[in-house]
Amino acid sequence: MKKGKTKLTRHDAERLFEGLPASSARVSSRPENPFGDDAPQVARRVDDEAKLWKDNLITLPLAIELPAGYESLPRLREAMVRAWRVKWIRETTNEVVTDFPEGWCAVRPESGPIELRDPSGVVRAVYGWAKDAELRILPRYLVESQSNSTSGLGSLLVRDRGNGQILERSSNWSAKTGVNHPDWTRLSTWLGARYPQHRDPLRYWEDCEANMRD
Repeated sequence: MKKGKTKLTRHDAERLFEGLPASSARVSSRPENPFGDDAPQVARRVDDEAKLWKDNLITLPLAIELPAGYESLPRLREAMVRAWRVKWIRETTNEVVTDFPEGWCAVRPESGPIELRDPSGVVRAVYGWAKDAELRILPRYLVESQSNSTSGLGSLLVRDRGNGQILERSSNWSAKTGVNHPDWTRLSTWLGARYPQHRDPLRYWEDCEANMRD
């Protein structure tokens, strides 16, 4: 019977390398990254930028309610590009994908219309959920109704939607609301005298004014 070679024990194998300098090689379960330690950070930055770009894409209805002073939808959309710096990316039958500046978002509440909000959280436009919905752009200054749940009567006030400040208030509480309220004409005249272009929802906003001057 042939005499087999004796196997080296682990202790014997370790003795073979005694006296040699320790190696700085690292044992890894995967190959070393040839691009260095900065590569993962670069990848994360690219992912973050892509995510940010996607977050700025907002789908709006193709139809837009024409405010006073705009004769056509193309003219209104041109004004929106100048005032909001929005870009029209892609259109379908009922919707349009838009690219807004950073911070704009569309918020869909549990009930009520979807709200298009600017970076400060102010609602700048609303639209419904249906396929035939229209985008309605909201002005900065408007006359709005305020009701008293106890008495059932209502009053009117002029609000600056940019900061929430109440600029003027009616002196009467009435069961009549809206344009039928006794103070509707007075408050509408007051608002028109101070902000003659208040019916244009792209005027008087600080960002809109600055963008249209550039």
